[in-house]
Amino acid sequence: MQYRKFGNTPYNVSVLGFGAMRLPCLPDGTVDFDKATELIRYAIEHGVNFIDSHHFYHNGQSEEAIGRAIKGFPREKLILQTKIGMYNNYSDQQCWQLLETALKKLNTDYIDFYLTHSLRWESYLQYNKQFLKFTQKALDQKLIRYIGFSVHDSVENMKKIINTGEFSTMTVQYNLLYRESQEAIALANEKGMGVVVMGPVGGGTFGNPEEEITQWLGSKIKSTARLALRFVLSNPNVHVAISGMSTLQQVIENVETADNFVPLDDSDIKKIEQITQSRRKLLNLYCTGCRYCMPCPHGINIPGNFHWYNVANVYGVKKRAMEKYALMKQEEKASSCTECGECEPKCPQKIPIREKLKEVARFFEKK
Repeated sequence: MQYRKFGNTPYNVSVLGFGAMRLPCLPDGTVDFDKATELIRYAIEHGVNFIDSHHFYHNGQSEEAIGRAIKGFPREKLILQTKIGMYNNYSDQQCWQLLETALKKLNTDYIDFYLTHSLRWESYLQYNKQFLKFTQKALDQKLIRYIGFSVHDSVENMKKIINTGEFSTMTVQYNLLYRESQEAIALANEKGMGVVVMGPVGGGTFGNPEEEITQWLGSKIKSTARLALRFVLSNPNVHVAISGMSTLQQVIENVETADNFVPLDDSDIKKIEQITQSRRKLLNLYCTGCRYCMPCPHGINIPGNFHWYNVANVYGVKKRAMEKYALMKQEEKASSCTECGECEPKCPQKIPIREKLKEVARFFEKK
């Protein structure tokens, strides 16, 4: 496993991090703790030392899964990051309760990086004084080591938050198709912040080993996920890329990519940028698969619908996308949307979900 200095902090982080928001689940939707433990422990045993979570991932079971998995490992060898959604207008008491619950679930006496989740400039102005006051108390009691933020905002607003100088780390989207955050990433690194990239494989968009895509560089690549991860890690301003992994095969593949990582050269990156720029124009629906919109009260698989729509339109892999859409249960399909609108306020990408679901239905269910 390769490691990088994490900004001005004393940590050296594995270039591959484990994102615990897509853990294997049982049929009832709860986390399969046995399988999750297997995945996380395999990653740790093969050099991954950075694990990311949030108190509401998997309805609160993500942190618990991590806590079970890390038992027996030296705590000082691991770097744990979790988050709190200050936009929920929590009271000071609720903030403290969530931190104490996270410590208990994670089976730890301290959290290395505690983040304010999905920070936007508007929410920074409204909630950050409370976050700083609450976390200062936790820092003083050595319950957390550093504070940071994850972000889904404009690049200019990202820069404004970075320039406050109040945070030690930033978690941000960046991948083959979404490169707008590149300037903010460079600024954060310049300011001495640890830079974490989420969605390095685009929420699974690059998980299909289609021959058309794997030959982008003129040579056979085993999977687009490998190419996507290499692209992100080729940016020297990125310190760790967290991947949400739900199968052991995904963990094995990502670990192998990180173990044998060699940066793409300038000509490779230039070629990729030319190709992805042309394909980016086809992507009028940027869904990362974060699942913040879920669960849908009527059973629509919102991220699933959007994923296969993008696979068909951006990459031209229409046959597979059509087949996968056809296999979805009727209540999960886009055409079953009742337009209740409950999902839209939860989307960090501000996607007009109801309108886009209509678009997906028209595409896949042409009469």
